Amino acid sequence: MAADQKNFQNFLYVDDNAVSWTKRGEDDAVRGAVDGHAASTGAPTWKDGARQRARSVIYQDGTTFRTKKVLVYTAAAFAAIALGSTLAFHVENETTTVTYTAVKKLGEKQPSRGAARQLADHA
Repeated sequence: MAADQKNFQNFLYVDDNAVSWTKRGEDDAVRGAVDGHAASTGAPTWKDGARQRARSVIYQDGTTFRTKKVLVYTAAAFAAIALGSTLAFHVENETTTVTYTAVKKLGEKQPSRGAARQLADHA
């Protein structure tokens, strides 16, 4: 039986503006087949919050409705994942894998900055 412990690693995350970040995520072969990860380069750390979120895909088991969230490290890998595609995940305390189907893609979210306003001087 496969081990039930989750393993984590720091990976290279490239945002939609082609800026490199370090992002912590689960390290397993199933996610690694689709997530586009690469070794971390020591770039600044990406932190998800209310105004910033990394791109991910939600996979769901059609029988139990349990979900798995897969962090996707590159825009190309995100575009390559089609809704309806499947992954066979190991489920904790089970001896076999369970097929999960991609049901939702969550795009990246970042705060935007507009141009500064320049008011006319009053004399």
